Amino acid sequence: MSEITLRELNRDELPTILPLIQQLNPNQEPAELERRLTAMIPLNYHCLAAFEGTAMVGVCGFWLGVRFWSGEYIDIDNFVVDESRRSQGIGEKMIAWVEALGRARGCQMAMLDCYVTKHAAHKFYFRQDYQIVGYHFVKMLPNS
Repeated sequence: MSEITLRELNRDELPTILPLIQQLNPNQEPAELERRLTAMIPLNYHCLAAFEGTAMVGVCGFWLGVRFWSGEYIDIDNFVVDESRRSQGIGEKMIAWVEALGRARGCQMAMLDCYVTKHAAHKFYFRQDYQIVGYHFVKMLPNS
């Protein structure tokens, strides 16, 4: 394995994450993922990318914010390592980078959501000392 380099992407580079985001969201149409990313960018979406040479092998989106219950936080969003590159330490490097950024920005907490069906991801986050502290409830709002 070649050396992995990490860096935050600039806004113009964000569309390059879509193939990896598709791996995380295989049931979404690529055009819909692109539309959503376009809507997220002006809302201050950030993204870290992991590269092996010039190949992007992982992405980790994040948001910075503050809430009553948590104080300042960094919200990890859309975390994915290429399927062919998992279990090689890339995810650990990425999450450490994002947590260090959160600390540098005064965050008291890192948080994330994870699909209930992603059991391998649950194990990964537990190994990184994340805890389940609640439920994430959703309700679909039809257009009628």
